[in-house]
Amino acid sequence: MAVYPKLSGIGEKYLYRQLVDIKSGDRPIAEMTGLLDNMSDQDLWDLAAYYNEQEMVVGQADPDLVEQGQALYRGGNMASGVAACAGCHSPNGAGNEPAGYPALGGQTADYVAEQLKAYRDGERAGGANAAIMADVASKLSDSEIEALANYVSGLN
Repeated sequence: MAVYPKLSGIGEKYLYRQLVDIKSGDRPIAEMTGLLDNMSDQDLWDLAAYYNEQEMVVGQADPDLVEQGQALYRGGNMASGVAACAGCHSPNGAGNEPAGYPALGGQTADYVAEQLKAYRDGERAGGANAAIMADVASKLSDSEIEALANYVSGLN
């Protein structure tokens, strides 16, 4: 289900920051309400480390969308000013742990599309990199979001 992301291997620093934002209420997620309330900062780091060490199970990309998704992911869209996703999330979708950019490879297409639309619509505005993602997503059409989300779901 698109509501639930795959947490395995997405990046310890990124996941820690998300947990902090969820706990503080800066990133409201109804399904997480109360789950982090009694956790210490060390507990959050431990959770992030645990999930980061788990293996990502990669999905199957829709072959009809791979070409468009790959072009956007690797090269962006110069006409609309969309930066290449690979610049921050790496060419193979492994992310950039020191910078706190999450791994995207293998994430469910529905979840990625949901998050891109939330950034685009201003519904996801908290966190250190939200402004970057909101800018990128604001320039993406629904069909581009679908193609990108599909493409990253098959990256490994």
